[in-house]
Amino acid sequence: MTTKVAIIGGGIIGCLTAIKLKESGFKVTIVDKNEIGKESSWAGAGILFPLMPWIYPSEVYDLCLNSAEFYKEFSKKLFKVTGIDPEFDRTGMMIIPPYDLIKINKWASKHQYKIEDVEFHKSTALLLPLVAQIRSPRLMKAIKKYLIHQGIKIIENTELCPIKNSAKLINEWLTKDNNLIKADYFIVTSGAWVSMIKPKYTNKIYPVRGQMIQYKASELKINHILYSDDFYILQRKDGVIIAGSTVEEVGFDDKITIESIDYLKKKSESLIPELKNIIVENHWSGFRPGSKNNIPIIRKDDEFENIFINSGHFRYGLTMAPKSAEIINNLLVNSQL
Repeated sequence: MTTKVAIIGGGIIGCLTAIKLKESGFKVTIVDKNEIGKESSWAGAGILFPLMPWIYPSEVYDLCLNSAEFYKEFSKKLFKVTGIDPEFDRTGMMIIPPYDLIKINKWASKHQYKIEDVEFHKSTALLLPLVAQIRSPRLMKAIKKYLIHQGIKIIENTELCPIKNSAKLINEWLTKDNNLIKADYFIVTSGAWVSMIKPKYTNKIYPVRGQMIQYKASELKINHILYSDDFYILQRKDGVIIAGSTVEEVGFDDKITIESIDYLKKKSESLIPELKNIIVENHWSGFRPGSKNNIPIIRKDDEFENIFINSGHFRYGLTMAPKSAEIINNLLVNSQL
C-alpha cells in the first residue's frame, strides 16, 4: 500500500517537499489555509542567494548551496510542462560599501566563490556574478500547475486545529471546519504560522514582517541586483524595479505603512537617484518565518513520531527549499526501511 503524506503549508518549502516525496513514491496531499503559494513565497524578491552568507552560521549557506542551479533547470521543466516562465535570470549581485572585505574574502576563499571588483558611483563595489533571481509570483503559479500535473492533491482554504491528541502517532488531523486530514505522515511546512498548529514552536519560529515597493517599468536599466546595508534593489525582465525590504517583528500585523514606503524610497533613491522620477506603483508586505540564527527546523517532531517539521527559513525559504525538501525526503524514506 502506498504511504500517504499530508503537507501542511503550501509555500515554496511545502511545494518542493511535495514534489520530492512524490518522486520517491509517496502519495502526497498539500493543505493550505489560503491558496497555494500566496503568502511569503509570493511576496519575496526571489534572490537565489543568502545575501550575506559570510555573517551567518555555515548551516545557512550549506542549505542554500546549488539552489541557483536547481532553479535554472527546474524553471525549464516548469515552462515545458505549464507554459509559464518563472523568469530565472542570472543577473549577478553587486555588494555596495560599506562591507567587511576581510570577512568576505575569507568566506569566498573557503568556498571558492567568484567575486570581482567593480566600480559603482566612483567607489569600489564587489560583484558576485553567479547570483541569480527568479520571479516569485510566476514561479509559484507555475508550481501549482505542475503539482496538479504530477497528481499531487491540493486542499486550499483549509486551516488545521492545534493537535490535542496525546498519542505518539496520529493518523488524522482535525480542520477548523470539522473535517479530517488523514495520512501516515504529516510534514508541517507552514512557515511563520507553525505555532498556530503546533504551539510549542511559538518562541522558535515567529513572524517577521517585510514590506517592499515596486517602481513602474521605465527606460532605466539596472544590470545587477544591488545590495547595501541590508537593503536591495533589482529589476525584472519587463523593467519593473523591486526594492526591499523592512524587517519588523510586529506579530501577524500585515498592514503596509507610509513610513515604510518613505524609508524604502529614500534607500532606493540614495543608490539610484534616477528613481526619484519614477512612480512607485505597488507596495506590499509578507511574513517571513523568523528563527534563531536564521537556521530552520528540519527534523522529526519530538512529540509525535510521524510528524516532521520543515519551517523557520526566515528570508531564505526559496533558496533553502530544494535542500530542505531533500532532507525531509531522506528522513521519510529512511523511516520506511
